[in-house]
Amino acid sequence: MGYVFLGLSILLGVSGQLCVKVSNGFKVIKPSIAAFGLFIICIYFVSLSTRYLETGVVFAVWAGLTIVSTALLGIFVFGESRSKRKLFSILSILAGVVLLKLV
Repeated sequence: MGYVFLGLSILLGVSGQLCVKVSNGFKVIKPSIAAFGLFIICIYFVSLSTRYLETGVVFAVWAGLTIVSTALLGIFVFGESRSKRKLFSILSILAGVVLLKLV
């Protein structure tokens, strides 16, 4: 059940990040409100996942996969740069998350 809560929190976190991008610096009201709401619910699900999984693993996986997902969406949805350094960094984060989970 912990992984279900963790997965939901990652989806909500990434959705919140996308709302921040669309809000144009919190100048557009609806995505701004959505971002705050999504982040609150995201943190709630993170807290639920810590009931079932180790706290260090939860936060590392949540932060890492949220960063990777947001970066990839930035590249593919918003046309942000896809430099070799950025792609290497994304792969490094993924490798760290996988290695942490294997330990």
